[in-house]
Amino acid sequence: MTQIINWLLVYIKLQEKIIVFLFVLLTCKNITPKDDTPISKKYRYLQVDELPIFETFKKLDYKKLLQNYQDIHGKELKPINRHKNSVKKVPDTIKCPRCNAPHQYLYDNNGGKGQFLCKVCDFTFEANKVYLKSIKFKCPHCNRALKKN
Repeated sequence: MTQIINWLLVYIKLQEKIIVFLFVLLTCKNITPKDDTPISKKYRYLQVDELPIFETFKKLDYKKLLQNYQDIHGKELKPINRHKNSVKKVPDTIKCPRCNAPHQYLYDNNGGKGQFLCKVCDFTFEANKVYLKSIKFKCPHCNRALKKN
């Protein structure tokens, strides 16, 4: 009985091949099922990038920072000595958005174009920008700030 079933299965496979061959001859189209394996092996596995570094914007107190500087170095951090003939001056109304240091501790960082550097906390900022972001995203590889495109 099993020999008859095996013989019938072989005969059915042969008939299938004949039918496919005749169909290709008549229509010039191949109807054999295609392989379901991907062409490129590099697309098989999903790779996930590393997560960015989350840096929080911490508000500091310049008085505490000045006290810490005096405790560490044994001398006080002096305000910036400005040239008497300097054309570009830091306005009296500007304060550091990070530590709230007054204008005596702020450098004009790029020649009067609006960028300032705080001597107390080393924070670079622009006068017309609002710094309300609580989190800053940085690249895990180069540690630079990430931004939207």
